[in-house]
Amino acid sequence: MKKRAALKALLNILFVIGIFIILGYLIKNSLRDILAQLFQTPPLIVGGVILCGSLYILVEGENLRKMAGSFQKTFSRGDGALAMCYAAFYRLVTFGAGTLVAEVNFYHSKGLRLSQGVGVTALHMVMYKVALFTWALISLILQLVFFQGERQLIIWAVLFAMVVTFVIVAVLLSLTLSLKFQVLFVKFSNKFMKRKQFRNAVDKINLQIYSLREAVDSILLERPLIFRIYLLNLLKVVFWFVIPYLVLALEHPELNFFLAFGLTSFAVILAGSIPTPAGIGSFEFVYLLLFKPLVGTVDAVSSLLLYRFASYVWPFLIGFGYFLVSQRRKIQTEIQESKEDEGKEET
Repeated sequence: MKKRAALKALLNILFVIGIFIILGYLIKNSLRDILAQLFQTPPLIVGGVILCGSLYILVEGENLRKMAGSFQKTFSRGDGALAMCYAAFYRLVTFGAGTLVAEVNFYHSKGLRLSQGVGVTALHMVMYKVALFTWALISLILQLVFFQGERQLIIWAVLFAMVVTFVIVAVLLSLTLSLKFQVLFVKFSNKFMKRKQFRNAVDKINLQIYSLREAVDSILLERPLIFRIYLLNLLKVVFWFVIPYLVLALEHPELNFFLAFGLTSFAVILAGSIPTPAGIGSFEFVYLLLFKPLVGTVDAVSSLLLYRFASYVWPFLIGFGYFLVSQRRKIQTEIQESKEDEGKEET
């Protein structure tokens, strides 16, 4: 027992050291430009950007509290905010691969079963996509005249992204709400997907679908709840979508608020639907493509970096703090257990 506790403590220490090494690499490369831009920006604008990022996190905390609270009544708004930041931390240090796993594990640490955690995570993704679809549609309607005259290609690109998003949400909800549809999906998969990696992927999808059904069924027991969750998802993305206008309005007073808001919503929904050149982040590529003709390359890049700080780095920093505190507690507990085992052996 003594050796086991000591080994766990050592592994956790090595894990923390490994995280710091990864962070050093990230700061030297992908985070360097964001942090440099932050120090070059007027403090008032930086404060506004941080405020927007913080409001997103707070609303997300309430959003996740309502979802996870269906399974664990003690799950608080603060837990929801930390869940979002914890996932953001792992999104950065694992280069996106560990995001969903981290979110599920966080829910599990707060008392949810793994299947319930998977369900909340899947529902979280679905409601986020529904909110993106809604704002993209509203923005397209409000700015339709502008795009018809200036940039008609954007209309078709956004419509394509909306169709892709709608299909993803519709398929997930159909599989979730219709057992017959899921059975047909399994039969089709078993018949046409013989490779092991495909079958493993199908098994994972089925687990997510079953878990999502459990989450949706639990939430639908309170009919007004799903509508409140939808409104919270609409609200939270507003705090991110206003950031480009907040950053650019002073230098570009001619920039229309609704146009800037709409272009940001288009960039987010397009980033998940349209392939981009290798080596360039999908969101970054689309964002610059949309904003450069309006404000120029320099200001477009500056606003992009500040947007990335609020949506990417700020929640990561909070998640990093939570990670350090939780790892410190684990290491202290394991060291204490090792000492107690050593004392028992001596007696």
